[in-house]
Amino acid sequence: MNALESIILSQPDELPALWQERQTDLELFSGAKSLYGFQTQALETVLKGLWLHYGEEGRPYGERLLRLYREAGAGQLVEKHGANRMGLWMATGSGKTLVIVKVIELLGALMEKGALPKRDIMFLVYRDTLLEQFMRHVQEYNASKSPWTINLVDLKEYAEAKQWSKRPGRGTPINVFHYRADLFFERRTAKKLNPRSVDNNGNWFVLLDEAHRGDAGDSALQQIYSRFARNGFLFNFSATFIDEIDRATCAYNFNLQKFIGEGYGKKIYVSEQSIQGFAKADDFSETDKQKVVLKTLILQTYIKARLSRVRKHGESLYHRPLLLTIVNRVTEKGSDLRLFFSELEKIANGKIRKGMFEAARDELAAETSDATYLFADEAIKVDRKALEKITYDDVLRAVFNAETKGQIEVLRVPGNKQELVFKMQTSAQPFALIKIGDITKWVKEILQGYLMVERYDDASIFQGISDDSSPINILMGSRAFYEGWDSNRPNIILFVNIGVGKDSRKFVLQAAGRGVRIEPMKNRRRRLQNLHAANLLADQELYDKIKDDAQALETLFIYGTNAENLRSVIQSLRAEGAGRVFELGQEIAVNPDAKQRLLLVPAYECTEALLADTQGKYPISQPDLALARGFFKHLGDKVLWAKFGCSPATLQKTRSELARMTSHQEDRVIGNPEVIASRLLDYFSVRDKALDGFDRLGEDQLVHFRKIQFSGSVEDYETLKQRTSLIVKYPVARQEEELARLFKAGDKNAYDTHRDLFTAANDFSVGGKRIHIKHLANHFYHPLLVAADEKAEYLSHIIRVPSEVRFIEALEAGTQAFKDFDWWMFSKLDETLDKVFIPYYDYGRNRLARFCPDFIFWMQKGNDYRILFVDPKGVQHSQYQHKADGYSKLFGGVRK
Repeated sequence: MNALESIILSQPDELPALWQERQTDLELFSGAKSLYGFQTQALETVLKGLWLHYGEEGRPYGERLLRLYREAGAGQLVEKHGANRMGLWMATGSGKTLVIVKVIELLGALMEKGALPKRDIMFLVYRDTLLEQFMRHVQEYNASKSPWTINLVDLKEYAEAKQWSKRPGRGTPINVFHYRADLFFERRTAKKLNPRSVDNNGNWFVLLDEAHRGDAGDSALQQIYSRFARNGFLFNFSATFIDEIDRATCAYNFNLQKFIGEGYGKKIYVSEQSIQGFAKADDFSETDKQKVVLKTLILQTYIKARLSRVRKHGESLYHRPLLLTIVNRVTEKGSDLRLFFSELEKIANGKIRKGMFEAARDELAAETSDATYLFADEAIKVDRKALEKITYDDVLRAVFNAETKGQIEVLRVPGNKQELVFKMQTSAQPFALIKIGDITKWVKEILQGYLMVERYDDASIFQGISDDSSPINILMGSRAFYEGWDSNRPNIILFVNIGVGKDSRKFVLQAAGRGVRIEPMKNRRRRLQNLHAANLLADQELYDKIKDDAQALETLFIYGTNAENLRSVIQSLRAEGAGRVFELGQEIAVNPDAKQRLLLVPAYECTEALLADTQGKYPISQPDLALARGFFKHLGDKVLWAKFGCSPATLQKTRSELARMTSHQEDRVIGNPEVIASRLLDYFSVRDKALDGFDRLGEDQLVHFRKIQFSGSVEDYETLKQRTSLIVKYPVARQEEELARLFKAGDKNAYDTHRDLFTAANDFSVGGKRIHIKHLANHFYHPLLVAADEKAEYLSHIIRVPSEVRFIEALEAGTQAFKDFDWWMFSKLDETLDKVFIPYYDYGRNRLARFCPDFIFWMQKGNDYRILFVDPKGVQHSQYQHKADGYSKLFGGVRK
């Protein structure tokens, strides 16, 4: 798990009131769009990450966040690059641009509330197509009923815009200065901008969309982005995070593997059959290349046949499948695109080597009958009998839109320099489209001798390729066209000689992401089974009829024409899944003895007493007190009630207390009367809590062990899972019994095997970072996972803080202290997930907060029943005295 992601997950969900009242609806985007759960979760993560950095007063915490990075093992790396940055790793197709727009709204709202310092907002993107997409989404957002609007300004106009722009405020447009991320240059030109002219003393909130880069050639640009945000904050949004700093500061991970795993995209199958037998050859022979192309066309025919069966039950179900061919070079002699087109032409003319069609079809049937999806141990489902019945004529009809073989002719639109359309002369409908940077060389050199027809009815075939009426079955292009367009249609991607370097890995992941979008029904963008499980498909009969045929439409098949390239594709995609997250908590078991014991926890109730009446004076500086008095004096009760939504009683209480209040124990000056007023009204409305007895521990109160997750490879997880299960099955006493039984039986091999197995099961490590797997007889659940290395961040919600680790070690050595009790039990508590706590007044945040100690003990001797809370961090830990005061107030004393 990434360092910042693990830090954020370890923080309490409850944020201060100022950060909770955002004046924004995280789910709403426009009248026609609402965000999915994973998108709103990304926004909540951004909120927590900003709060971790800025704190409640809108000023950077600095050392606090760096300390957390050090504890997560990324301290030196982050200190080098700065902690004022955050990455959101979101798969292509996951609606990343929607999230970016909502983050801008969130920044504007938080600045207006005073939770964030006033900063200008800069949006940088690497391609014009992505900038155009962003602008379209902003336009859609502005047309909604949101109280905010976003005003887009070219960064070149920054100086002029600053003269008339206003800071974000409710009803005031949020200014966003946009620019191409690669067009910064020391000397300003017509197309390039000197970064010093818009430096703004580093007071920027910078949002990068696929512009983080980080490659050696872009290091200068990387430094420019960081300088822009040196007194602000830097956000990286990308579908691929490869560089170390980007992964360490990644706050939210919804990469391709997670996107598919949660049902939002097609499952992926990568054909390894094509490279079997070519271990020493980097390139395929001409025969092999034709076979690969034939496979994709036969598969395309099969998928279209499945669509026909599905659409008998609904004409708008799913999409028309598309073969997406992506090449490296497009115009040179012997270029990849030219070679592919040559094979396509041979097949269209019927010039296929004898037996090649049948060989390709049979090989395709064999490999898909015994294959599994990437990212999942699940076999793909292909009707082998149906596949084996496909003929050459079926391919002509399904792919080439023709009844008979024949010559290919070319259609072009005058003035369109990027597209060429191909049609069989024996057909009325085109079947293929080339989309490249410039078609001029193709027209002059490669397509000489072809019948060339000019058409005027459509300026761009590519723009309408996602329409269900589009006749295009094959889309061909280079690396330049994979960004900036969205479609559900791709079901097959053929990579032709894409490189194998680091940059190519990014490209492969993003290109694959272009093919995973899914929409079985209008505005239902999850796979059929996931829709059914979520009760979003109520028609059980329809589900039963189409679920098998839908499998092919919900799969992205990936092929390649180069052995080395295919290995690179497989390696890149598997690397994306190497950081998979597994739910280890399902292997953890509640101690059977715990079910036989009465485990009590404190219960609380709200009282009529105000928290303010028991906590003494409200902490406020003299300048803020003067501002508050003036604010309340000049605004009537009706205005205050409408603005803050407070009750009349709270308003009356606040006015009376404000009249006799004196400045108290506070040097910080907020300086914003609305923020001060909001906090005062909050403070004088909070009811105190009192002990309401003790209740039996509920099933939802101690749950953190169910949420233990492992981030890593499948192989490492399987090893950890096996060792965890072994400890559950064989606690220490049973291990000794089993070894004694085997020794007595004289089975030396079995004895040695089990002894080694039991010894190994107590420890586990990834990259040299070890954890201990402990079976403590008196612990609430088995086993207890304890980090031997604090940097073992691949596991969440385990014991890793040094003081807690030392406490467990001391407890193991000192269990004799409990020998006088009839029974005793204890458990680790997790403040982020468990609901066993002690309420106390948080002086710094001015609110009633929850103190969750690190451990709880239960002990009984006869009728004497005791509950003991232990927090071994020591008296220097943050808020210690206030937490102790809360304990004393409720229970009458505290043992230090």
